[in-house]
Amino acid sequence: MPKFAHMSDIHIGAFGRNPELKALVLQAFDLAIDKCIDAGVDFVVIAGDTFDSNIPDLSSVRHAAAKILKAKEQGISFYVVYGSHDFSPNYSSIVDVLEGAGLLTKLEKVTRREDGKLDLEFTTDDSGAKLCGISGKKLGLDRLDYELLDKERLEKEEGFKIFVFHGALEEYKPHDLSMMEAMSVDSLPKDFNYYAGGHIHQRSVNSLKGRRNLAYPGPLFGTDFRDLESIAKGNESGFYIVDFDKDVKRVEFVEVTPCRILELELSAQGRTSSQTYAALQDIVRRATVEDQVVLLKVHGELSQGKTSDIDFGSIRKQIQAKKPTSFLLSYSQLTSREQSAQAGAKPISQSLTEKETFEQRISTVASPEPRLRGASGVQVSLSLLKALKDERRENELKPDYQSRIEKAGANILGLEKNS
Repeated sequence: MPKFAHMSDIHIGAFGRNPELKALVLQAFDLAIDKCIDAGVDFVVIAGDTFDSNIPDLSSVRHAAAKILKAKEQGISFYVVYGSHDFSPNYSSIVDVLEGAGLLTKLEKVTRREDGKLDLEFTTDDSGAKLCGISGKKLGLDRLDYELLDKERLEKEEGFKIFVFHGALEEYKPHDLSMMEAMSVDSLPKDFNYYAGGHIHQRSVNSLKGRRNLAYPGPLFGTDFRDLESIAKGNESGFYIVDFDKDVKRVEFVEVTPCRILELELSAQGRTSSQTYAALQDIVRRATVEDQVVLLKVHGELSQGKTSDIDFGSIRKQIQAKKPTSFLLSYSQLTSREQSAQAGAKPISQSLTEKETFEQRISTVASPEPRLRGASGVQVSLSLLKALKDERRENELKPDYQSRIEKAGANILGLEKNS
């Protein structure tokens, strides 16, 4: 019986400022491909965000390409669509480079008809499966593709069919992602055997409105504190292996665990700054953290003192002395009654994440451009902020660095940067 693997949101190149976590992203990919080889899958579907940016660092690309080549030598094919991270409006993504080298096959083969409709062509794998898909694009620009898509033609196609997409669905979007851009499940063509989704960093398989086996595997490892926190709380990360003949026979989740993740948490609610620091020291003293990714999360409102009174630098040194694989500290949800009183009016709380801050402020943007308002504006802001945070690479000249950042910003805004 033929079988395929469904992955998404691998984000190769993520955690660029943290070499240990960056290496774990690659290790998760290696483990997943090894499991695919051992399981004898016929092909691998990656539903977007194979890479964390359209042009990631080349050392990560070289590593990933070698692993893909190893799988191809075992007879495994790779089919991908862009995700919102590795998307490039002018096809200058590393995904296109790997396709040109014969390592990947992009599924979005679209032609525009004279009546304005879009025809999407199928790619047939040697196993007999027929695949097609729509790439995820920044600013929700892929919505127009779904509106123009000739779905009826796709629905009439016979055989075992897989539709690959990268985007949230309004019908079962996670509650904590309520502001995320999403489309209706009605946007997807009906009567496919399997829908390989990406973009949502939570695992699920559902059937909705004539669309069976609508699946999101979630990330292989993660890209931020929240993803790693989810793993620490017991939510497995990994991918699906799907057995099929004329229809889907089994969907099996395969866990990928490159490293153990430990979360240490402290509520500072009602504590003074000195009491909070003492409690943190006690937590660190008792914790066994060697060879683990350690997350330290501090939240709540201090009853007295300021957040700056807490020597987080000392806490970091104490944990790192116990030799964790990596250490991440989050105290964005730690506030101070004293600082709030001094500030007077209602400032944006220190407990807000970047996303929540943008959500609060986006209503003040008086832009005639719809994509710069509401949920779309929040996504644009977050993407721009991430691009601006990108650090200068090793041996990268300053003019090249500036040009790369400008180009990234232009791509996010859907503009063409003058060369």
